[in-house]
Amino acid sequence: MAISRDVYRRAAAEPHRVAVVGAHGPVTFAELAGRAERKAAELTDAGIGAGGRVDVTNEDPVELLVGLIAADQLDAAAIVGEATWPQDLRARAIDAAKQAAEPHGSNACLIVFTSGSSGTPHPVVRTRRSWIFSFPTFSVFAGVGPNDTVLIPGRLSGSLFLYGTLHALTMGAAVHLLPKWSPQAAVEAAARCTAVHVVPPMLAAIVERLDEQTSLKLAVCAGAALDHDVEERAGKLGIEVVEYYGAAELSLVAIRRPGATPGTFKPFPGVEIRVEDGVLWAKSKYLASGLAKSEDGYATVNDRVELQADGSLQVLGRDSGAISTGGSTVLPEGVERVLRQLDGVVDAAVVGREHEELGQVVVAVLEVDGKAPTASDLRQYANDQLVEAERPRIWYATDALPRTASGKVARSQVQDGLADGSLDVRTL
Repeated sequence: MAISRDVYRRAAAEPHRVAVVGAHGPVTFAELAGRAERKAAELTDAGIGAGGRVDVTNEDPVELLVGLIAADQLDAAAIVGEATWPQDLRARAIDAAKQAAEPHGSNACLIVFTSGSSGTPHPVVRTRRSWIFSFPTFSVFAGVGPNDTVLIPGRLSGSLFLYGTLHALTMGAAVHLLPKWSPQAAVEAAARCTAVHVVPPMLAAIVERLDEQTSLKLAVCAGAALDHDVEERAGKLGIEVVEYYGAAELSLVAIRRPGATPGTFKPFPGVEIRVEDGVLWAKSKYLASGLAKSEDGYATVNDRVELQADGSLQVLGRDSGAISTGGSTVLPEGVERVLRQLDGVVDAAVVGREHEELGQVVVAVLEVDGKAPTASDLRQYANDQLVEAERPRIWYATDALPRTASGKVARSQVQDGLADGSLDVRTL
């Protein structure tokens, strides 16, 4: 993956430079390299070598990073799962990861996970080529270098945060790792950071709490649609926003430079795209291994897009979350984007519920900060802002929506929690 090479090189050249800030204080490049070398020796004693598979999952992000660097040094693949998984689920996931990596030998350097339809997280295998080749080009857009400290406010089991961490270290920047998302902890850390990798709800929470005196100059944002007013608030604080679109399976696909039209992306350099029946297909050297591809090398995760006349993309959402109601197809992302504009709404999840006559109806679950909007206010807002098919028929409020490791709302967990009553909600 080259991360171990870069860490050891910087440890030799600048041993006292801080590489990682964690819960237990700063870790220099020399200390990080030393811990990784000791871990690599332990793995070697355990019979791990080139082509091996190492589960580096850990609640402590610094320990996870040490394990990943050690595995990379040995040309073994690091398996990065979620530390909160139940033991039996984790065992199934690790077994699935090892099987998925088997055909790739020592070319596999990293295995992360996406949600699986069978209840077992789906492993995504990355080769060194697919992982590191985007770093130099991404740096042209993100501009992270040795003088930066990059805030990573979410768990490294989220590929968005893991990518941001490894990219920063490769570029010689320090990373400030939070073991889990906390708005207050993120704001406190931001006072000592120059850049941050976030999903849009995290950026919204941070800019709402920041004053005008912030050292943050860059926010790299992905994972969901970014509201224009959030970007405007960031801009007033002197924070430039670089937004990109991608997926764990496809890696980087498209990027939006600061100042470009909100919600529209241009293909990332080196990525070829095409749109078939409104669905995006991508071809690049960044694709994960083992993907089902067309004969000419294109792959898809079934995200729906609109291709603009100037070649830019507007990402609409994923087919798998589409709601079929009364003969119309509703993409949750678009409705969620509108609902997040409501005062007091931190985030929103939109799902479908079975209906005898309409097939499905739209259900909205709002994560609220304090007092929730009234039912009449919600209905009026929906009537003003949404077409009829998109308007939620059922409204709930909750104090905290379930989230994935990358900080995105876990819509499937919302759906399941409403079905079995495990999600703590109140009817509006």
